[in-house]
Amino acid sequence: MKKQNKLSQLLMLMLILTIGFSCQEAEAPEEENEVEIFTDIELIFTAEDGTVVRALAEDPTGGLAVNSSFTVQPFTLKANTTYTLTFELLNRLVTPVEDVQEEILDEADEHQMFFEFTNNAFASPTGNGNIQDRNGAINYLDFDQNDLPLGLRTSWTTGGPLENGTFRVWLAHQPGVKTAFSSVNDGDVDFDITFSMTIEE
Repeated sequence: MKKQNKLSQLLMLMLILTIGFSCQEAEAPEEENEVEIFTDIELIFTAEDGTVVRALAEDPTGGLAVNSSFTVQPFTLKANTTYTLTFELLNRLVTPVEDVQEEILDEADEHQMFFEFTNNAFASPTGNGNIQDRNGAINYLDFDQNDLPLGLRTSWTTGGPLENGTFRVWLAHQPGVKTAFSSVNDGDVDFDITFSMTIEE
C-alpha cells in the first residue's frame, strides 16, 4: 500500500512538472528590439542667435515606418545661417506621453538618423545627404558608445535662397548591425519623413 502511495505521489509530481514546463513553453517571449511608435516628430532648428524654427510631422494613430499617414509641416530657414537641429519625438498613444527620444538615447548603439536634402541646399554639409550614399557628408554632433554617429543633434549651414526644396529624415533601427558602414538598407526603419523646405534671405 505504501509503495502504491509513493508511486501515485511520484506520478502526480511528474504530471505537475510536465504541465508547468508546457505552460512556460506556451508563453510567448517578449519581443525585443521592436521599432518605436511615434505620433509626433518635430524638427527644431536653432540658429546661433537663438532663433528657433520648428516643423512638425504628426500622425495621431501612431504611424510606423513607411506605413504611416503623417501630416507634415513645411519650414523656412534663413540663408547663410548656421543651425543646430534637434528633435522632439513623442508617443501620445500612452499615458503619460512617452518621450521616445529617451529610448533612442538608451539604445544609441542600435539607432542612426540619416538625412537627404535638395542638392547643395546647404553650404555645410554639401551634397545631398547620406540616404542614397552612406558616405554622404552629414555634420553629426552626437555619437554612441562605439563612437558611431547617432544624429539627434546635427549642424547645418544654409546656402543661398531656395524654393521648393525637400528635407528627408530617416531613423534607422539597427540592433546588432550598426557599424561604420551600415546604411538605411540595414536593420529596420523607425520612420522616414520628407519635409518641404524653403531658404530665404
